Amino acid sequence: MNKGIGKNSATEMEKIADETLPETYIRTQTLLSRRKRLEKIQQEKDCFVDLKELAEFETEQAQAFVKECRNLLRTNLAIGVRTDWASLYNDKPYPPFVYKSHAPRYNQISKEKGVPQKNFLSELLFPSTKKVRLEKEKEAKATYNLKVGQHEADQKAKRAVYEKDKEAYVARQSAYNSRVEALQLDFEKGHPGAVESYARITLLGTKMPDLLNVYFDTIYQPQEKQLIVDCLLPSYYDVPRVLNYRHSKDGRAIEPTIMTDQEYDAFYRDLIRQIALTAINSAFIAIPTRHLKKVGFNGWVDNDKIDDTLESKACIITCQANRDSFAGLDLLKLPSLDSIRKLGGLMAGSVSGTETIRPIVSYEPAPETKATRQQTADSPEGGRQTPQYKPGEFRITTTELVDEVMDQIEKNLLFTAGKKDETLH
Repeated sequence: MNKGIGKNSATEMEKIADETLPETYIRTQTLLSRRKRLEKIQQEKDCFVDLKELAEFETEQAQAFVKECRNLLRTNLAIGVRTDWASLYNDKPYPPFVYKSHAPRYNQISKEKGVPQKNFLSELLFPSTKKVRLEKEKEAKATYNLKVGQHEADQKAKRAVYEKDKEAYVARQSAYNSRVEALQLDFEKGHPGAVESYARITLLGTKMPDLLNVYFDTIYQPQEKQLIVDCLLPSYYDVPRVLNYRHSKDGRAIEPTIMTDQEYDAFYRDLIRQIALTAINSAFIAIPTRHLKKVGFNGWVDNDKIDDTLESKACIITCQANRDSFAGLDLLKLPSLDSIRKLGGLMAGSVSGTETIRPIVSYEPAPETKATRQQTADSPEGGRQTPQYKPGEFRITTTELVDEVMDQIEKNLLFTAGKKDETLH
């Protein structure tokens, strides 16, 4: 948990869950899918014994990550916006009842009890032999009937539990789907909370490399028909910069080959510009014109010279686009730098979090202060500064906190459907 937040995990979970139930469900599923993919890669990695093979595997992963980052915008343009209302409903049927215990078999019990085989000639000559067989058979049948009764009683009890669980599941599912329906109706009416929630759901559906930690928050301004997207970007020093791996000279380890500082800075800047353009494009596609005419994007990172608190975020990229001007951009042909420039976007001179700029659009304009920081890069404009960051404005938490509560959210997700307030946001 971040320093300075001042709340325990349970309270923070409620803060993270300051979102609609469908949003919580989608976010949880997204995080679980991501975790499974990363665990699978780690399992494959753990199987390697030969260092040469391990170096080749690690190189493949590193190159795949770099390729994903460099083609992030192109990939999302290709797959389009995958979220629709039908996909938000939970129509998964409850698993059928399966009773795994095998029914008792008389032949097996007869063998265990030592019931002799019927021998007509032997029993004719020795009546006591028949008597022993009949007694053994009687004992075996009694044991068989007892086990059949126990088996049927156990099956009946487990079916009763199953039916009770199924009934509860259907009730939770119905409550959840009613929340999706309510969200859809409020979205159609243009309620700000519903528009914000659906926008976040859409942004959760964007394709991001699994090694990147990217979180989105939104504010909808109905009078301006504008959506403000606040994005917690991957920190400058947290994005992998490895190009490949090779054997060390002594052959006992593998060593990475990394980008130069200049190469990495260009790589990171291009990455965050692509994230911004992807978010704007996804919002315009998902939200119809009657609700949305403009999208503002503010990209934030942790300021590495200030204690890690919610007040320490630095804005390193900001832009605003109206629907018509954005539609006129050829995102596939234009470099991300040119696209951001055409939108009048700004980027901090240093994107590591040591410098900050004032967002072009925000929901609470900040007063000017004496502190000024130089800004350069994607726009010739300069001299602006960021508004003071306030707790509660940015409801996005760090990766550690999200991972910490993800399992708890998953376990309690559907159970809370009937208990949550009917307010959407």
